[in-house]
Amino acid sequence: MSIKSHNTFKIKTIQLKKFDFEQTGKLVADKKKEINLKQKIGAIAKQENTNSYILQLNVDMAFKQDEQDLFFINSVIVGAIEVGKNFDEKLLSNMAAIMFSYLRPMVAQMTVMAKLPPLDLQPVNFEEFEVKVERREPKTKSANKK
Repeated sequence: MSIKSHNTFKIKTIQLKKFDFEQTGKLVADKKKEINLKQKIGAIAKQENTNSYILQLNVDMAFKQDEQDLFFINSVIVGAIEVGKNFDEKLLSNMAAIMFSYLRPMVAQMTVMAKLPPLDLQPVNFEEFEVKVERREPKTKSANKK
């Protein structure tokens, strides 16, 4: 099945390539003390050919209670998509949003396994998110042909 619309893509695969969890502090069990999240999200898409991209989503999160670091999560998720002709690359942010949704249950599960309360990440608005696109260099023919 091929994709005909320039506004659509087909997900070929999504893989979690890296998930580092490091607990650095102790949680104080007090309902008045919130757990604060700082996160950095970046994405790079490599255009494989005219109708496919490999997208890498990098998510670094730091969780704090008051000023004390509790734990860090660094993750890398990679996805492959097939796109239609004249694909609008601004829509790559939609793929980043889909990939981020795979991370949310993993964070909840990891916090429970670390004897912390389950942590539900809030959805992230990827509407204004920009994915950096790297283009594959065209292969040149050897100049030394005989």
